[in-house]
Amino acid sequence: VSPRAGLIVKPVQPLSIYGNVSLAYLPRAGEQLASLSVTNRTLEPEKFTNYEMGAKWDLSPSLAFTTAVYRLDRGNVAVPDPLDATRSLLVDGQRSQGLELELVGAVTRRWSIAGGYAFQDGFLTRTLSATALQGAALAMLPRHAVSFWNKVVLTRQLEAGFGIIHRGDSFTSVDNSVRLPGYTKADAALFYNVTPRVRAQLNVDNVLDTVYFPMAHNNTNITPGTPRALRLSLTTRF
Repeated sequence: VSPRAGLIVKPVQPLSIYGNVSLAYLPRAGEQLASLSVTNRTLEPEKFTNYEMGAKWDLSPSLAFTTAVYRLDRGNVAVPDPLDATRSLLVDGQRSQGLELELVGAVTRRWSIAGGYAFQDGFLTRTLSATALQGAALAMLPRHAVSFWNKVVLTRQLEAGFGIIHRGDSFTSVDNSVRLPGYTKADAALFYNVTPRVRAQLNVDNVLDTVYFPMAHNNTNITPGTPRALRLSLTTRF
């Protein structure tokens, strides 16, 4: 049983306030049903309990501001039994909580935006192993993340876009021994309507050719970000 409940209240027409709670499960076989083993098949599935409250405010018919605060608790985490290495124990082990802000829509007839900010605090609520201690930060979870994209209509046929993405420092794993540095990168795009049904688009990823590391699988497997790259595409509508 995976119950969910929510409530939306509109004190005034342009404002909606909501709250919800949900309980979800992840089987031991994982999302791809590939990790089931003799050791873990008898264990209860991992449990995720999420609490969220937020609001949406329509600043205009075409521009909306949303905000949310949340807490996600992960339970039934399998850890080795300290008295018997052949057995596993289930413990409540992780918590993620934070704040999200978003502004999306058209500021004017020619200028549209999509921006957001997230504050995330994720940590282990108890010691899971010798390298996963209580209070350690979760992997790949920067405390601060910001994105902002603008698109401007220059003529009836030509549009231009420019955006900034920022991610703060994070750790490559829960042992918190290797830190991924924060980074800021810029992207840009040009859109040209060849005909009412055909559009050409030029994207420039990482305009400033920033050196950055967006993700890591573990402490020694770290992925560098793409250097400056150009991508030209042509799309049509039928």
